[in-house]
Amino acid sequence: MMTRPYPFTRILIPYDGSPSAKKALEWAAHLTCAGGDEVEQVTLLRVIGGGYLARHIQNVDLRVTRMDQVAAWRRMRQHHLDHEILPLLEEGKRSLQEKGVVAPIETRVAEGKIGEEIIGLAREEGYNTIVIGRRGLSPVKGLLLGSVTRQVLSLAQKMTIFVLGLETAFNPKCPISPLLLPVDGSEPSLEAVRRGAALAQSFKDGEPRLTLLHVIDFVLLDTAYAEGNTLLIEEGEKILATSRRSLEEAGLQDTVAEKLLAGHPPRVIAEEAEEGQYALILMGARGLSPLKQLILGSVSNDVVYCVSRSIVGIVYP
Repeated sequence: MMTRPYPFTRILIPYDGSPSAKKALEWAAHLTCAGGDEVEQVTLLRVIGGGYLARHIQNVDLRVTRMDQVAAWRRMRQHHLDHEILPLLEEGKRSLQEKGVVAPIETRVAEGKIGEEIIGLAREEGYNTIVIGRRGLSPVKGLLLGSVTRQVLSLAQKMTIFVLGLETAFNPKCPISPLLLPVDGSEPSLEAVRRGAALAQSFKDGEPRLTLLHVIDFVLLDTAYAEGNTLLIEEGEKILATSRRSLEEAGLQDTVAEKLLAGHPPRVIAEEAEEGQYALILMGARGLSPLKQLILGSVSNDVVYCVSRSIVGIVYP
């Protein structure tokens, strides 16, 4: 049996004290405790965005060209930090410690565009994991309003993003089970399986159940209709077999099921997640640029907005 190295060793948690952020904090605590000594750093980050500026701009003399030079502005900013932001972060830190986190925990404050600041810090300081709560915006509202989650997902590279909604539900004794692993044969997809194996090994006492799922896109079925769909089924079975071997190498062969379905991939994955009451969906991103995601859409991003109860983990190449 091959023991997989724990992949979630530097964890960044954007935290604003909202219900979804608290849910994300709870999940991050489980994720951190599962990694034990392998987890190097946990950071709670609060980004002060445009909302704070909008609330207080009426109190600043706009004839002054540089707001950071205004004494009144600096006092308001410091008061906001001392009485709202820093206590909130310290509360989050205590919550993690009470949940058993022993890894080093730090708190950070940044100012700017929230999604860009989150990804910027993650890249600059080598965080390989972000745990974030989403506010429940629909895909259209998220696109029009520029939701933080959508921004983070569009900018992420070489990391795993875990997204939790308000309805997310998981068993604290084994918060990753049942685990759904959608696979398409790509390297990001296979890497998601490997990281799923590492998680399952870390929670082995909870006897996690894993399901590999391959969805044949109905568009491909329409194209292949005249020649029959045998080749598509064979290809899907090969993809499942390759993914299964990775789990067998990790000693998980007795806990794995397989499903080969057809339809619109995001919808099928979401429906399977709801019907099977999966705690976690872990899948690979295909590495689309932000522009291509905007124009073509992304299966992994669409799944985030289609599910309500499951945590969605997306592995970015």
